[in-house]
Amino acid sequence: MRVLFLVIICLTAISGAVNAQDLSCPSTVTLNGGTLEVTSDNSGDDTESLQCAIDFAIEAGFRDIFLSSSAYDIGAISASGFRGDLRGKSKGATVVSIKNGVLNCSDAMGAAIEFQVGNVSVRNMTISVDSPCFGGGEGTAASVIAFRSNAANCADRTVFGNVDRVVIAGTGPKGSDTVVGINVDVAPGCSSDQKVLGTLKVNRSELRDLELGVQTSIGGGGQVDINYNSLARVGLPISFLDANQSTTILANKITFNDVNTYNPLTGLGITAIYVASTAASPNTNATTIKNNTFTDGGLSANGTAVLVGQAEKGIDHKMAITGNTFQGRSTNTAGGGLVAIDTKDGVISGNTFVSAAGSWITLSSGDISQFFVGREVSGWAIVANEFSGSTATTDISLGEGTSGVIVGRSQGFPKVDDVTGANDILESYTPSNTAVAKRPRSVGAATSPTELFYQQLSTLMHLNPLHD
Repeated sequence: MRVLFLVIICLTAISGAVNAQDLSCPSTVTLNGGTLEVTSDNSGDDTESLQCAIDFAIEAGFRDIFLSSSAYDIGAISASGFRGDLRGKSKGATVVSIKNGVLNCSDAMGAAIEFQVGNVSVRNMTISVDSPCFGGGEGTAASVIAFRSNAANCADRTVFGNVDRVVIAGTGPKGSDTVVGINVDVAPGCSSDQKVLGTLKVNRSELRDLELGVQTSIGGGGQVDINYNSLARVGLPISFLDANQSTTILANKITFNDVNTYNPLTGLGITAIYVASTAASPNTNATTIKNNTFTDGGLSANGTAVLVGQAEKGIDHKMAITGNTFQGRSTNTAGGGLVAIDTKDGVISGNTFVSAAGSWITLSSGDISQFFVGREVSGWAIVANEFSGSTATTDISLGEGTSGVIVGRSQGFPKVDDVTGANDILESYTPSNTAVAKRPRSVGAATSPTELFYQQLSTLMHLNPLHD
């Protein structure tokens, strides 16, 4: 008992010493056990308080920063090597507002809340943003949450990011800046061949009224999980550029083609998920899109749920699109559910296609003169889907360069357009295994899938000069 009593006295003394530490922070930052608590500042600017709390947490090894007030206003926050949680009370009870004109977006993508390397979770809050940049102009952008490699040591490039139960709300085209909700990429000042490594998890969050939702370029076989989220009124909800990552996009509700005020040359406002590789891409990539609901907002005639393509370099990109619901619109005469260009080896299974699109599934080789790879497209299986609710002119378009693609039986008799005649069509709306139309699908130069692919590629590359 005496030993136990002495232990309790020692622990109490140690705890008192820790709680009495001089944090060298504003009085709005306090230490409560192992938690750094930050209350809002009456001055209307909480940047210093939050930055000091993060810096102290890194230095002293604390792992929990709690925003205990209901509302905060901040400028740019940056941390290197933080391991822990930045959390509020809940999505409705903690609102962090990014102040206008506080981010330097002139040299690279500015970031409001930036974590370089480390293992970080941002949880339980709403983050609002309007026009945060003071530098830059056309071709520049701001990230709300950015996970990056170490700008001071480019060889240090592993970051584990988690965004859980967070609302990121912008003002869409009304704002003066291009805003990205969540970005994972190499740090400014590092070369594009020193890709950020690690993972990103986005869970049960909401992203709305942004130019881009989640945008990543992770190398080294990183892991990306985007699960149970809601994305609406986002110019490009999910995009991956030159990545070597194992991606799972699971059980999200994504509305696309629901903002019609973007410049058409950007390609924004039309596509839900975009995956592109260029000459700078790693050699492999993997994407699983499962149990999501894609809803076409119908604001243009060429809304496309998933657009995938390879330019200048062919890579091994394994794809699985399973169990999704694609809700189309009768006004969509030129878009699609999935458009894959120069992409081999995929499975499209268990999906339900409702209402109209230009073509629900389009597989084709690209045109070399347009800098696509132009290779044979094979290894796809289109099986166990449901096309009975489709009113599309063409359900499945197998374009130039396709061969050996399997279209299985018992899928509601989809209308199949087999341009090459070299594919295995086991069921089609037509009486025999012949194409609905022996020609590539043409939807006009301004709205073709290849034009859309390059518009969006150009937009993504110009937003971050490291990819330009």
